[in-house]
Amino acid sequence: MQDMMDPRKAFAKEVIGLARENNNILAVSADSAGSAHLEEFRELFPERYFEFGLMEPSIIGFCAGLALSGKIPFFCAITPFITMRAFEQVRNDLVYTFANAKIVGRNSGLTNDRFGPTHHSLEDVALMRTLPGMVVIVPSDPYQVRGYVREAAGHKGPCYIRLGSVKTPFLYSLSEEFKIGEGKLWREGKDVTVVTSGITLWYTLEALKMIEKESSLEVGIIDMPCVKPLDEKLLLETSKHTAGMLVIEEHSSVGGLGGAVSEFLSQVNPIPLKILGVPDVFALSGPYDELMDKYNLSPRGICSTLRSFVKELKEKF
Repeated sequence: MQDMMDPRKAFAKEVIGLARENNNILAVSADSAGSAHLEEFRELFPERYFEFGLMEPSIIGFCAGLALSGKIPFFCAITPFITMRAFEQVRNDLVYTFANAKIVGRNSGLTNDRFGPTHHSLEDVALMRTLPGMVVIVPSDPYQVRGYVREAAGHKGPCYIRLGSVKTPFLYSLSEEFKIGEGKLWREGKDVTVVTSGITLWYTLEALKMIEKESSLEVGIIDMPCVKPLDEKLLLETSKHTAGMLVIEEHSSVGGLGGAVSEFLSQVNPIPLKILGVPDVFALSGPYDELMDKYNLSPRGICSTLRSFVKELKEKF
């Protein structure tokens, strides 16, 4: 049985470690210390913990003020409220002033499953990556969460980190280094290369176990946790040695990682590319695993999409 960890716990653990090293590290919450797993931070550093009510737009402005005063606030809240409800404040208060604040969306994608579209976040990456100078990170495992929280703390400028709430396995080792703007090539594949981030890296690896039992397809994988800045060098080089690319993301198929990859490759090496995300609809509510399966983002759905895309590539090209 693989060791698993809630990404929110990985986030909180790293922020606590950073706070021990740097007195300027602050934690900010919108009435959600428990869900963000920041209770220990509050106990250890009460003078550096700020709790507000459900007033995310105002909190963003407060974080901008803290950052412009030399502090490094990490504001963690439910993703649609921190990115959509407060988008104007993120744009004008944080990004326009290049405030050194870090916003962390939790329970992202479909993980607020039964609450429905108002609590789903399938547009957040698209929104955040339109903002000039905003770093957008979608970590894929607990070690990567911790690595990128540390990277964000050391980066001068606004950052957005997207977290789910489903326990995920440790896919990397503790010694792995993660840098802003860098992806990870897991394996090369001449038939198709998957580009993904977040929980769908794990699901893709599970899908490949199914495929390898019954076929000899050569499937490559790029883990692309940094949606912005994108690792263009890795994408371009990999695209030269594969028949097509399949971008998989727990996000709308419009404007997210798939949009970033296709915008870049269409200009430098326009190979066949397919985006597997939630289609251009408001997602249904229901159990998380069932939702992921419905939108073909489960291992079974990814396996089926890979097979059909490779077949299409061979027939057309």
